[in-house]
Amino acid sequence: MWDVCSERHVRMKQKATSLFIIFAMCSIAFSGCTETFASNQPPEISLKISPNGAIKAEETITFDASATIDRDGDTLVFLWDFDDSDGIQREESGSEVTWEYNIEGTYVVTLTVEDGQFSQTKTTEIEVIPKDSVRPEADAGSRMGIDDCDGEETSDSSREFYLYFICEEKENNDREIDATIDILLDGSASGHDDPNHYLSKYEWDLDVNFDADGDGDATNDVDATGETYTWKDRAPGKWEVQLTVTDDRGLKDSDEVTVYVNYVGEWTDFTVGRNVSGGDPTLEFEYNAVYEESPSANRVKSISFELTYEKKDPDGSAFGTVATDQNLDIYVYNKTKEPKDVANTSSDTPEQRQGGANFECDTENDFCVLEQISGSYHVKKYYPGPWSAEIFNTEQNEADVKKFTIRITFK
Repeated sequence: MWDVCSERHVRMKQKATSLFIIFAMCSIAFSGCTETFASNQPPEISLKISPNGAIKAEETITFDASATIDRDGDTLVFLWDFDDSDGIQREESGSEVTWEYNIEGTYVVTLTVEDGQFSQTKTTEIEVIPKDSVRPEADAGSRMGIDDCDGEETSDSSREFYLYFICEEKENNDREIDATIDILLDGSASGHDDPNHYLSKYEWDLDVNFDADGDGDATNDVDATGETYTWKDRAPGKWEVQLTVTDDRGLKDSDEVTVYVNYVGEWTDFTVGRNVSGGDPTLEFEYNAVYEESPSANRVKSISFELTYEKKDPDGSAFGTVATDQNLDIYVYNKTKEPKDVANTSSDTPEQRQGGANFECDTENDFCVLEQISGSYHVKKYYPGPWSAEIFNTEQNEADVKKFTIRITFK
């Protein structure tokens, strides 16, 4: 006898099993999509407005959001609303746009950035003042035409900059370069052509390539204030600095200038040990070198090493009083990870040990060894950090050094 109830139970079980299989297959198929949605990150908006501060009526304003990033690599859509009170929500599109306001007042600008899943917004206020208003003029100052460490006057340039030198006569037992210098930034030449208005703020951004306040605009950080500012303890380096002045109505103007700090260190009248068992034929000199990639400007131009020593040891060898030959070499090492020999003079012939254009040499009595490394070729290959230069004595007699000079040049 056919059991209707049993047949119905079997069919229901088969149907449930089929539905489970279909559900499992769909879950597998869409699991990747679910994971993608969960891990997707919203855009990170970066907005730069030029000119900043108060805006004159009918003045063209550039809104630049091109530095906005999406860490997932999604295509971004930029939508702009330049007046939240006019009822128009989308007035321009694109990552960089321009706009003008014809009527004085305060306007709220809204930028919306979409990546297909997330939508991020950033708002900012724009104050528009009469179109005949006069902007102040910023002047970040300069320091040019000064004497270098050799007493030679440095040349001026059509583009202004600050140039400082750290000049040291080092003790022979102090072979580490760690000197710094204070830099005086002077914005006192800034002014205003409108006698009815005055400058109310002087603000210094000490590195226009680094966004210290994290607002997406690296050029508007306020790292220091004041008409003049003493920037303390600067090591050899190069920085792009900007002064922004603001007048009593909120109008601003900015001026950018580059600051260079070069270094020259000298050691005189010292001895390098004998190259024998138990001897110490090496002297090490330590310094830091930096060549940072874009957008940083802190890139060393060159580092040179000048070694002057007598051709003959007047005291003779360890076995007599007859003058003997002396031979010293320079080895340059990068030490940011494991020490690496970057350059050396071991293959230099006597004819190549006669100084250079700016390295005078008494060729009758002395050898003058020159080694130089380039920032854009040698230093660029390594992380910023410690380097060393070693003077190596290849002979069995002690070697007398007249002078050793290290020049770290950024300008």
